[in-house]
Amino acid sequence: MGVFEIVKEALRIARTHKSLWLFGFLVGIGGGFNYSGGGGGQATPPGTPPDVGTIVLFGVVALAVIAAFVVLKFLSTGALIEGVKRARSNGSMTVGEGFREGWAHWGVLFRIGLLYFLVSLTSVAVLTGGGYLVWIAFGSPAVIVAAAVALLVGFPWLLSLYMWQSFAERIAVLENRHALDALRKARLFLHGRLKLGLKLIVAGFLGVALVTVLGLVVIAPIAAIVFASAGVWGLGGAVGLGVLTLAPVAFVLFAIIGVTMSSVWTIGYLSQVQQ
Repeated sequence: MGVFEIVKEALRIARTHKSLWLFGFLVGIGGGFNYSGGGGGQATPPGTPPDVGTIVLFGVVALAVIAAFVVLKFLSTGALIEGVKRARSNGSMTVGEGFREGWAHWGVLFRIGLLYFLVSLTSVAVLTGGGYLVWIAFGSPAVIVAAAVALLVGFPWLLSLYMWQSFAERIAVLENRHALDALRKARLFLHGRLKLGLKLIVAGFLGVALVTVLGLVVIAPIAAIVFASAGVWGLGGAVGLGVLTLAPVAFVLFAIIGVTMSSVWTIGYLSQVQQ
């Protein structure tokens, strides 16, 4: 399949299989979140250290939220992979089935993601440390050369690691393999298929770009109306209108982005193994 065929198929699945939108949203929001706590109740006097119990409670709640998000992120990744596989076979998957499939695979996907993160972090540390040693040994001018070499070596290597993880995730879910087994098979699968990986990266970028542009076309007039309403209903009314109108559109936008990105890699993998 060519790049545009993959993009077209991924967008078709994202548009027509709405049961995948919740999982696509959890994947599409980028795998991270920001938390900011606001003061409530009685203000703490300046200079007074926070209560130990409050700190412990805040830490427990924050860890619970992070853990829940991590589980949902990898659960959604597994659900999307299985859902796209069924969609390509003219099948479907309910939200409940998606949760069951995702729950069965979130652990192995988490381990693959953790190994990918550790290898990527180690790679960046080695390249950065090498540049620092060159700077210490030879001074500032040599750092430019070292940075150029690090970029030439590091960028393709990190791209290869991303492809490796993406294929390993699909092998783990679709073939029900353990993390190390899936990573080993993904390494063998990727050998001689770097061109396929690059094609899927381009397809994913084009798919996300297209969805984003179309989403902005829809959001822009709605946002203009919301801002204009502030002069009529005040800030509170504008915020309420924004929540009612922009939040659903943003949900759909991120959901379709998540489904599209996952679909691109699943379609690419299945197109090779089902030949």
